[in-house]
Amino acid sequence: REIDEDEKEKIAEEVAIGSLRYSILKQTTGKDIIFDIDKSLSFEGDSGPYLQYATVRANSILKKAQMSKMPFDTGIPDGWQTTNLERLLERFSCVVERAGQEYAPNYIATYLTELSGEFNSFYASHKIIDAEDVTSPYRLALTQAFVHVMTSGLNLLGIKVPNQM
Repeated sequence: REIDEDEKEKIAEEVAIGSLRYSILKQTTGKDIIFDIDKSLSFEGDSGPYLQYATVRANSILKKAQMSKMPFDTGIPDGWQTTNLERLLERFSCVVERAGQEYAPNYIATYLTELSGEFNSFYASHKIIDAEDVTSPYRLALTQAFVHVMTSGLNLLGIKVPNQM
C-alpha cells in the first residue's frame, strides 16, 4: 500500500511506544521486567503490536462493510450459539474494575491479548461480510464491539491504535 513518509513515521512511533508500554504493563507488579525487543515488536501473540494490528484489521473490516452498505445489527439471529468472543467482550468492565482496584494493569494487558486471539479465531472461521448470510450483520456488530473494547482497553494502557498498519 501507498503510505506517505509522514504517516509511516507516525505509525512506526505509535507501534514502538505501544510495544514498550505493553512490555512493561503486562508484567505482574513487583516482578522484574526483562525486555526482549524481538518479542516486544512481534506481530504474533503477547505484544503491543499484535493488539494494535488486531484492532486495525477489525477496523478495516468495518470500513469495508460501510463501503458496501452492509447493515450492522445487534439483534441475535435465530439459532445463534453464543461464542467465546461474546463471553470475553462481556467481561471487559469486570477486568477494568479489578485492574483499578488492585493497581494491576497487567490484568487489562492479559485480557486484551486473550480477546485478540479469540477475535482472530472468530475471523478465521467465519466470513464476517457476506450479503447472503443472515448472521453477517450480527457478526459486524460483534466486530464493532471488539474494536470498541480493544480501543478502550489500549487507551487505558496508554497505547494508541494506528489508522493502518
